[in-house]
Amino acid sequence: MQFSNRLINYFLAVFTVAVVSFLIYLTYISSGYEGGMDTYNHYLISRHSWQNHELFLDYWGKPIYNIIASPFAQFGIDGMVVLNILCLVLSAFLSYKIAQELKFKHAYLAYIFTLLSPVFLDNTISSLTEPLCALLVILSLYFLVKEKYNAGAIVAGLLPFARSEGFIILFVVFIYLLFQHRNIKTFLLLGLGSLIFNTLGWIITGQMFWIFTENPYINFELSGRNVCGNGSPFHYLIAGHYTFGKIASFLLAFGIGLFGINFLRNLKKPDFKMGLITASFLLYFMAHAFIWWQGMMGSCGYVRVMTVIAPLGSIIIVYFLNSFYSFLSNYFGRSGEYAGILFSIILIANALYVPYRYYEYKYPLTISDEQQQYVILNDWYQQQDFDDRTKVFLYPYFSILADISPYDQSQHLDFWKSSLQWTKKGDILIWDKHFGPNECGTPLDTMLARKDWQLIKSVIPETPIPTLNSDSFEIHVFEKIQ
Repeated sequence: MQFSNRLINYFLAVFTVAVVSFLIYLTYISSGYEGGMDTYNHYLISRHSWQNHELFLDYWGKPIYNIIASPFAQFGIDGMVVLNILCLVLSAFLSYKIAQELKFKHAYLAYIFTLLSPVFLDNTISSLTEPLCALLVILSLYFLVKEKYNAGAIVAGLLPFARSEGFIILFVVFIYLLFQHRNIKTFLLLGLGSLIFNTLGWIITGQMFWIFTENPYINFELSGRNVCGNGSPFHYLIAGHYTFGKIASFLLAFGIGLFGINFLRNLKKPDFKMGLITASFLLYFMAHAFIWWQGMMGSCGYVRVMTVIAPLGSIIIVYFLNSFYSFLSNYFGRSGEYAGILFSIILIANALYVPYRYYEYKYPLTISDEQQQYVILNDWYQQQDFDDRTKVFLYPYFSILADISPYDQSQHLDFWKSSLQWTKKGDILIWDKHFGPNECGTPLDTMLARKDWQLIKSVIPETPIPTLNSDSFEIHVFEKIQ
């Protein structure tokens, strides 16, 4: 039984309004955001990029994200949430269109599964880069599946500047084009994004190979430092039940297995379009599993990175269901069709339930215990006369609390180990246990032993708050006296 396209589109529109309304409501009642300090850093970069144009090319913030997010950031972090909601809806729409292009009978399920993807929903109320990267990935694959190769190549070429893992998808697209569209113009367009951004980076920083020399993850790897450690190679596989959902994870595995079988059976005429989607999903997934296992590239094992390939996972699931429902119809006739509809209803109900089951406890989002200590510090800070002092710190949430532009060097200096040589008498340094001994490379004992800095304030919670590397969080404020 097939529903009319008009009825399906009406249902999807109503369903979308309900999901978007709920996300807006959750944002309204939440005082915090998903993504920890990364959310605030991405917001601050985008927010101040109009006054500090070099921030558009900030490699950690991701140039494509900085550019696209900057107008949304002018309305506060909630403006960034609006961008993420748009990315969610558009990703779902493009998943649906790809499923239609691949002639799947129940293509609308790709829309629903993407819109209700647990990991995508969980990271929408944030300023994280994953939702926009997910949209750009599915957009590039949409163009390629539609055989609009030049447009697909241009978008794919921009992916590394939306997130560094974009190089993985770029590689898959390159291989796909070798088999499907060996055209010199298309390959040149594939490298256009890298050429433009590397040229701009070279002009601004003087680094000829800016793409590599300024990449924070490559530099982190070359430094030999490992802040987050490493973990099991099965970490992301085990986390599948709350990133994609347990049933969805099984269907994903079945879909990948089915594609592998079909691919081997039809080597003379392989399904390259479905291969593009499956290979992008698998290679991205395995790359993250590998770097976390090896403790490479500063990976902290965050499951939120799977947001990027959630739409691809939805298409793979529908690929499997398309074959499964065809089997039911062929062998059981009309009864098989009804069984397929019932199974779809069960899957949609499960897709609704999984995000609620795993993330209901988090909402409304609140600020973290660490952030609460900075609220306490800010109450003290506002009573001091530090307006004409340079503040040295790295915790981005404090920039928002104290209304300090982190890019105005007369007001703020990033706290790195090398930054201390540029400080002067009267400067205020804010050390915390999260960043101080890790990114800042400055243990507390080092600051306490220095004669040119005097401790003037400490915020130590009565109940220990675990922070990075299982230390207990605390804040100490120093004034430079010499």
